[in-house]
Amino acid sequence: MVLISINTSYNVTVRLPMSMPINELKGLSPFEEVLDRIHFMVSKAVAAECSFFEDTLYTFNNRSFKNMMPSSCYQVVAQDCTNELKFIVLLRKDSSEQHHINVKISEIDIDLYPKDNNVTVKVNEMEIPHSNLPYRHPTGSIEIRQSGQGIAVYAPSHGLQEVYFDRKTWKIKVADWMKGKTCGLCGKGDGEIRQEYRTPNGRVAKNSVSFAHSWILPAESCRDVSECRLKLESVQLEKQLTIHGDESTCLSVEPVPRCLPGCMPIKTTPVTVGFSCLQSDSQSSVFDRSVDLKQTTQAHLACNCNARCS
Repeated sequence: MVLISINTSYNVTVRLPMSMPINELKGLSPFEEVLDRIHFMVSKAVAAECSFFEDTLYTFNNRSFKNMMPSSCYQVVAQDCTNELKFIVLLRKDSSEQHHINVKISEIDIDLYPKDNNVTVKVNEMEIPHSNLPYRHPTGSIEIRQSGQGIAVYAPSHGLQEVYFDRKTWKIKVADWMKGKTCGLCGKGDGEIRQEYRTPNGRVAKNSVSFAHSWILPAESCRDVSECRLKLESVQLEKQLTIHGDESTCLSVEPVPRCLPGCMPIKTTPVTVGFSCLQSDSQSSVFDRSVDLKQTTQAHLACNCNARCS
């Protein structure tokens, strides 16, 4: 008598029935083995998706907003916000208004950017010709291949189901088990849209502009190789207010992008932020203060710098 071992897998988070991309069994899936393909299809069917089309970003919770991107500065689009930090996806717009995607997974750095009507792929600064695609990293857990008119990065075992980029649009899909564990412009994917605009310091921004600005990675100096020339800072309200007979200085409790010293803004956008008004000698951190009033100020998006830029 021959005993046959039967392995049965259960996933209590999958709701049935569900839509399955069956056509991927015919060769569109990035994995060769049939079981790997089926696992990939199931994961893709329940993945949370964030996308960008015609200057509008659609979050994992399917909330949309216009993203006024700064010039040459990266923004955090999506990242694993657990202590493991399995992945991070960054986005920036260069001086010619072209988008650049950077994906960091473990010690692997992947760049996707437009060049000569194609999407250039670099892995750890080494360009991968399209003729060498699909590319599988030696670890076997990351694969890059052509998909339609663009390039797709697959890393499902790291929680990053897919990152797709075709010069004009992009989309990010995270595994079902990463829902509620992400942060960035794409949000948490937990279905809670009332807290969709959560910033890195834990505050919930009142509008999408302030929210998007909070996820900018600022420059440290004009020597920044990305050509980003913005910093994030608390700004002072131009007028002083008198509260209980004392003159008070009002400072924004949310960071606002401003040009580095020695640079002048050449592109700005209005943003409404909260201000805290305390006596001038107050020693408490401005970002820990409560909001006393809301006012509109100017956020810088692009800068022109001189030799004095530091």
